[in-house]
Amino acid sequence: MATGNFVVGTSGFIVVSILPAITAGLGISLAQGALLFTIYAGAYAIGSPLLISLTGGIGRRLLLLAALAMVVVSALVCAFTRSFEVMLAARAAAAFGGGLYTPVAASVVFATVPEPRRGRALGLVFAGLQLSQAVGLPLGVVIAHQLSWPAAFLTVAGLGALSAAGLWWTLPRRVVVPVTSLGTLLDAGRDLKALAAVTIMALHACALILCYGLIAPLVMRHGGNVGLTVGAFGVGGVVAGLMMGLVTQRLGAVRARMIALGSQVAILPVLSLPLVGIAPLPGSLLIVQALLWHLLAGGMMIPQQILLMQRNPERGAVVLGLNATMNYLGFALGSGLGGVVVAGLGYDWLGVAGGAVAGLAVFVSVHSERLYHRAGLGL
Repeated sequence: MATGNFVVGTSGFIVVSILPAITAGLGISLAQGALLFTIYAGAYAIGSPLLISLTGGIGRRLLLLAALAMVVVSALVCAFTRSFEVMLAARAAAAFGGGLYTPVAASVVFATVPEPRRGRALGLVFAGLQLSQAVGLPLGVVIAHQLSWPAAFLTVAGLGALSAAGLWWTLPRRVVVPVTSLGTLLDAGRDLKALAAVTIMALHACALILCYGLIAPLVMRHGGNVGLTVGAFGVGGVVAGLMMGLVTQRLGAVRARMIALGSQVAILPVLSLPLVGIAPLPGSLLIVQALLWHLLAGGMMIPQQILLMQRNPERGAVVLGLNATMNYLGFALGSGLGGVVVAGLGYDWLGVAGGAVAGLAVFVSVHSERLYHRAGLGL
């Protein structure tokens, strides 16, 4: 399941890393090409909870295989088509597959792994997504430059097929999880406790991408090395995915989530030191900061998913779908807000803005815990 997440993550973000080559090959502008990721994010956000709720009666093994098949077929279409409109449709299909796969994989782990090892197992499965950003995207760039951009999509398709084969042989044929429906989704949408909980994910993602989305020009302004800084960020995320499960098991999901949330409150404002007359961090320390930033904040999804599943056992997969939606919504809001901050105030305000949004995530988290304690569901 971790390798499946690696394929899903690489499929989702590979367009960003090879966008200039794609636009040149299709004969479109960069602005038009950006729609290839925008349509993916929008389809993922809308489709994930809807598709999960509508496929509740399908066996989890079959559903995971079908989700990976959608990702593989869409990658093949992207590799062979030269029509921008067809590629947009294929990107939406890839988003539907990814929006099904990742939350359902988490719910399968929760249902099949004993509670003492659950956090570690979720961490391993989630590490596949983090590894896709640290390894999958650079690999796509190398393949696109050495061969061609269609070859990058063919690589995704091949890895997806291998992952599906592995799932076919290793995943139990019967995985018992609560059956979901559209009514389950509507119930979750009316639950203020669940909505507050998934809002935390949106704010966390917003704070992260607000700064990370503009990390390249920010690092260059401070005389740093963009490649090494981004690489350190990716390594931190991979380690976070592997370690946060252990942290969650030892400290509990609530405390582990608060560590991830609070870390951004402390780390992001450091990017705004020039506002108080302090010289910006030199390039070497920016690399260290990026590593610590994602090491501490990058594993937030693991305790978040555990809390959502524990508190919503009958509609856990649907709530995980809503959480995925909020994650992508946070990315969209953070990207837009980062542009507004830079245009209106300048790059030095990014850290302050990111820290403020992260602080709001901490506030909502505290309020969310109060709601669950009042309902007798506190941990």
